[in-house]
Amino acid sequence: MKKFAAIFFALALILLFPFTAEAFSHKVTVDGLRLRSGPGTSYEVISTLYEGEELDVLEKQEGWAKVRVGDLEGWVYTEYLTCLKQLAVDAEFLRLRSEPSLDAEVIDQAPYGTILSVLEEREDWCKVLYHDQVGWMKSEFLVDPGRIDSSLLSVEETPPTAIKVVTVDSLNVRTGPGTDFEKIGTLSGGTLVTVLKEDGQWSMIEFEGGKAWVFNEYLSNTDAQSLIQALGGPEVIGNTPQVPAASSQESTSGSLVIQIAEKYLGVPYAWGGASPEEGFDCAGFVKYVFGELGISLPHGAEAISNYGVPVAFEDLRPGDVIFFQNTYRYGVSHLGIWVGNNMFIHAPEPGSVVSYEELKGFYLSHYWGARRLIP
Repeated sequence: MKKFAAIFFALALILLFPFTAEAFSHKVTVDGLRLRSGPGTSYEVISTLYEGEELDVLEKQEGWAKVRVGDLEGWVYTEYLTCLKQLAVDAEFLRLRSEPSLDAEVIDQAPYGTILSVLEEREDWCKVLYHDQVGWMKSEFLVDPGRIDSSLLSVEETPPTAIKVVTVDSLNVRTGPGTDFEKIGTLSGGTLVTVLKEDGQWSMIEFEGGKAWVFNEYLSNTDAQSLIQALGGPEVIGNTPQVPAASSQESTSGSLVIQIAEKYLGVPYAWGGASPEEGFDCAGFVKYVFGELGISLPHGAEAISNYGVPVAFEDLRPGDVIFFQNTYRYGVSHLGIWVGNNMFIHAPEPGSVVSYEELKGFYLSHYWGARRLIP
């Protein structure tokens, strides 16, 4: 009976704690740091923390961190915290996921050299903070910051705050954040805009190759329905856009592209890779597939986006190349080959292989457009 009880207890522990985890806390850097009930100085002070105290960070929000100190949970100003462990991304980019699994939702992507605060380690995964978001990254692509090659770091523009959609029939665009500034144009309902920053009730956006301002009350975050409508696409049922199937006359050349692409399903991702032997990154995969058809392409998502002819979302057919913007860097930064039925093939990320992906969630919200490279 005792032996059975011991076995039962061991199994229970395995079920309750399936992973070996190590947590990394933050340390307070000043005396008298106030722990508040919410993220702001107007919230009630529930305790006072002192220099050297350790605490666990649960999330971040606009300069504030939600923390756990013993049995207390509250908010402190992040300026006065330092993480006890930091690692850097050692890959072209690395996905931040909601759970420690390759099947989990993609929250964001961090470029090479990004330094992250590590909150917890769990077998092959690290729980980290990135852009005020808490999520999980594959630990094999995280290294000591001292190992990062500074010559590989690219200087990018500040990433946009968000991609939003205009919610009124006509939205005035102005030279500054206020109705006293000159009106320089209008945006129609459903137009997607890249928001660079917000200033009170006004948003700075990209406009005709420059920057302009709009009243942010008439902008909304892009969900699946509004994004597809803004792209001029078909109706969304649930979260999946219903894309018309290509006719048999249209799909002959596209089917050949898909047949070639499918030969390389399972080939590992490799930063800068452009062959089955060395592996593929996203652009290298597309370059190689079309190269087998005698079409020479450059090695780069943004560069490839200048080839072929543009295709509206509702006109997509198998073999078209689709592009995504502002994924791990500003601008067109990822691409894949459209298969149909809301699916595409691509080389997704470090640690993965060439595979199918559904156009939803992270990828749907970062969709940029499509090009047709063969008739």
